[in-house]
Amino acid sequence: MSFRLYLLTAVLLLMAIDRPALAQGLGAVDSAMFAVLATGKVPGGVAMVVKEGRTAHFRAYGSADPEGRSPMDTRSLFRIASMTKAIVSVALLQLVESKGLSLDLPVASILPAFRTQQVAIPENGGFRLIDPARPITLRDLLTHRSGISSATEHPAFAPLFRKYGLERPLGTAFRDLAAQVDAIAAMPLVHQPGARFSYGASTDVIGRIVEVLSGERLDRYLRRHIFRPLGMHDTGFRVKASNAHRLVTVCMTGRDGRLTAVDTSLFNVDFPLDRRSQYFSAAGGLVSTADDYARFLLALIGDDTGSAPRILGAAWVDSLLTHQLGDATFIFGGIRSMNGFGLGVGLTSHSGTALTHASEGSFFWGGALNTSFLADRKRRTITIFLFQRLPFDLAPTLTSLERTAMDALGAADH
Repeated sequence: MSFRLYLLTAVLLLMAIDRPALAQGLGAVDSAMFAVLATGKVPGGVAMVVKEGRTAHFRAYGSADPEGRSPMDTRSLFRIASMTKAIVSVALLQLVESKGLSLDLPVASILPAFRTQQVAIPENGGFRLIDPARPITLRDLLTHRSGISSATEHPAFAPLFRKYGLERPLGTAFRDLAAQVDAIAAMPLVHQPGARFSYGASTDVIGRIVEVLSGERLDRYLRRHIFRPLGMHDTGFRVKASNAHRLVTVCMTGRDGRLTAVDTSLFNVDFPLDRRSQYFSAAGGLVSTADDYARFLLALIGDDTGSAPRILGAAWVDSLLTHQLGDATFIFGGIRSMNGFGLGVGLTSHSGTALTHASEGSFFWGGALNTSFLADRKRRTITIFLFQRLPFDLAPTLTSLERTAMDALGAADH
């Protein structure tokens, strides 16, 4: 993005800030977002803060492409990657609730291909196969303790992921979700069910279970039971040709130090435009906007007026937001988190409050293309920050933005 466009955008946005936002101190979010753009790592982004069901701050910054041709817009479409997981996890909980199922139900009772799955033990340069100590359950999938993972989380098992065609991100090599999950069931587990947290493709299995239990394809189920009821009209696995101009370019830093569009031969970021494909990644394939995703989060935390639509019973929302890992925590990218994990979402622990200044029990997650959400049920507050960049190297920045928003709201509360 040119400096002229950056400066013009900054001036216009600062002029557009309303008095309530300034009074609440949320001008600090603008300053923080402009500081991110000034690093040159992204050409633009979107920030949204919701307080007690009302939009307190909603701004687009910079450009939607590295050349600075298209201004970022609050209606811009983002590939939300792993923020998809929270939505698909809620879809499963809807079905568990409506059908009276137990979270400790064995996956194999729904997907028989998992009945013969074994566990791989690295040994003498290869793998020894043993039987699982117990079946994988729905709870294991929701908490990423199934033993189903990814080559990036368990590089020692990379040969197995390649053998079963599971080494590629988002599983776009498969004709549909059923084919991918059959391959997941055929590949041995990387550890015993329940032994530890291993991030990966467990949510793709959840997506297939949603299809089997509902009798609907995943995209149709989500549209009928979550997106339409909540008015999430811009959320889905595919982008219509008429809306392609709203899809933000995924950027990377080139060898010359300048921002450039990601090479699709290295990473197929154009998958939302492939309307012929019947594959829908439950683990990370959705496209959405900040406003749409806020509607989803409001349906979980509610608002002070009680007008936010409900898509899940209160008891199941409580379960979703209850720490499920006992005395353990979750490990992401080989790093042990300070926080906990519920049923498909991260949970702010007592010590984790120091990171974002959100209330203990707040829930959060992010996406590999540098997107994030944080929902504080106690303070009825939501923050959403959206960028489109590879690799996922803005995690500290996203945390800092969340902390800035929470601090600004906290100052207003006092």
